[in-house]
Amino acid sequence: MGGKIKRPRQTRRALFRPASAGWEKWEQDEAGAWGETGQAVDLSELRPEAGALVAVPVRRAFSIAFWVPAEDPSLFGDLIFTQLELRGLAGRSRELTSFSWQEVAREGHEALLHAVVLPSNLAPRYWHGDVTEYAVSPSCLPLVPDAVTVWEEEGGWVAGVTRGDRLLHFQPLAEKTPSSRMALEIWLMQSSLDAGRMLNGSGRVILYYQGAAVPDLSDWRSAGGVEVTVEKFPPPVGPSAPLGCLPLPVRDLQLAKETGARRQKIALLAATVYFALVLALAANTLWLWWRAESLRATIAGEAGEVDAVRAAMQRWGAIEPALDPVGYPLEVLYQAARLLPKDGVRLTLFQMNVDRVVLAGEASTLQAAQRFQEDVRKNPDLTAYDWTMENPRPLPTGSARFQIDGVRHGAAAVEGEEATDESADG
Repeated sequence: MGGKIKRPRQTRRALFRPASAGWEKWEQDEAGAWGETGQAVDLSELRPEAGALVAVPVRRAFSIAFWVPAEDPSLFGDLIFTQLELRGLAGRSRELTSFSWQEVAREGHEALLHAVVLPSNLAPRYWHGDVTEYAVSPSCLPLVPDAVTVWEEEGGWVAGVTRGDRLLHFQPLAEKTPSSRMALEIWLMQSSLDAGRMLNGSGRVILYYQGAAVPDLSDWRSAGGVEVTVEKFPPPVGPSAPLGCLPLPVRDLQLAKETGARRQKIALLAATVYFALVLALAANTLWLWWRAESLRATIAGEAGEVDAVRAAMQRWGAIEPALDPVGYPLEVLYQAARLLPKDGVRLTLFQMNVDRVVLAGEASTLQAAQRFQEDVRKNPDLTAYDWTMENPRPLPTGSARFQIDGVRHGAAAVEGEEATDESADG
């Protein structure tokens, strides 16, 4: 069984352009044709949405064209900003200047650039916070190549000049009606551009009119000189590319929206992480409780074996000193006695409990007593003990009495325990 695959419905592209009195809304269908869908005095009444394009009126933008060296196109932005500063069109910094440009022509080592500057205080009725694509109104008209196009916007006449098929210049006209004075104004504009080697062709004029009545051009034609053709105001065309800049209020609003969206995303992420941590802590607490209960059950089941093992360990601990040769009293006495010289030093006391050893004796001289103490401390067979010793005490007979205390590693010395000096010969 066969079937048809339906194409997804495409969003209709909307374009808002200024007219002789107010604004027009045009929408492009799937075939690419433009159809008018609304008119209003203010742009906001037409409710622009994201994805639409707003054409800024000629009277709300500045246009400049000039030649620059073409060797390094990456410098075009800096060169244009310098020209804007010279003409008083730049803001306090480049970031506070909303401008865009395109290359119109190139001759030899020079490039002809056309720059569009949007005022920093563009009134709110000429922009919308949800729209992020803007163009100047001449770029949304089917301008005739190498000609001057004149039409009506916001109750006044404006002109756009092309070189080839590219927009070269636009400006508002002072005259309120098509007349010989307007023809002279256009001729002066053309002369200025031609003096700068910016024009091609004859410079003919096309006048677009709105409404039912065709403008009376008898006064215009009576002056002669500038050829003019009259045509009905055409539907818009999509610009080759929107401006590479935004009105500063729109940029600030978009930055505020991005900051708010970023903060909201961060807050949502933080809430998600917090919720995940709470769940993890709850799961960990539950697992720890279950583990504790399992351990309690295991301990309760093995309590008898643990008690038996503890009792065995205590018994083995009690007899450990007797099993360790290092702790044998005779072994310790033997190692200490081996250090006695043949003459001049004798032991008068040997006392030992589980962890402590006390050696006391007499030496014929103070130096002999100190030497014996140092030998005991450095003896490798007695390194299981930490030895402490006081300076030997001289006796009236010229001999010296000494005492050496040893505490086994890991055991604390018994405070208050003093050795009794018992002489072997009373």
